Amino acid sequence: MERLKRAYAAFEDYLSGGMLFIGLCMIMLNVLLRYFWGRPQSWLDEFSLYFVIWGLLFGMCVALRDNHHIKVDMFYNLFSLRIKRMISIFSNTLGLAFCIFYTYYGYELVNSYLSSGQRSTDSQFPLWIINLIIPASGVLFSIRFIDKLFHILKKGGREWMDEMEKGGGHTNGDGAAF
Repeated sequence: MERLKRAYAAFEDYLSGGMLFIGLCMIMLNVLLRYFWGRPQSWLDEFSLYFVIWGLLFGMCVALRDNHHIKVDMFYNLFSLRIKRMISIFSNTLGLAFCIFYTYYGYELVNSYLSSGQRSTDSQFPLWIINLIIPASGVLFSIRFIDKLFHILKKGGREWMDEMEKGGGHTNGDGAAF
C-alpha cells in the first residue's frame, strides 16, 4: 500500500510539474517568435494558458497532500487535540463534499460542451477536452480528502493524535483544511 501511495504521489508531482513546464515553455516560445521573428502565434497563447491552469489545478492536489494549502490555524492551535481532530474531520468532510459537487458540475459542463460541439476561438480546439480538467482535478482532490479522512479516523484516531503531539501534524498533512 505504501508503494502505491508513493507512486500516486509521484504521478501527481510529475503531472502538475509537467503541465506547468509545458505551459511555460509555450509562453517562452511565443515570446521568441514575437520579438525575434515578429510572428507570434495566438494558438500558443491559448494552449499555454490551458497548460498553466491544468498544472495549477493538479498542483493544488499536491498542496493538499503536503499540507501547503491555505488554512486558518491561529484558532485551531488553541484547541485540545480531541477538538482539533473533530475540526479536521469536519473540514476534510466538507472538502470532500465540495469535491463531489465540483466533479459533478464539471462533468455536466464537459457534457454540455460535448453535446453542443463548441470550440475555442483561436485554435478551434474542442472545449470539452479543455474543460476535462475540472472533473479530473475533482477526482484527484476527492482521493486526497478521502486519504486524509481515512488517516484521521483509522484506529480511533490514535495514530493521528500521536503524530499531532510529536510533529504538529505537518508530516502527513492531515490537519484542518479550511
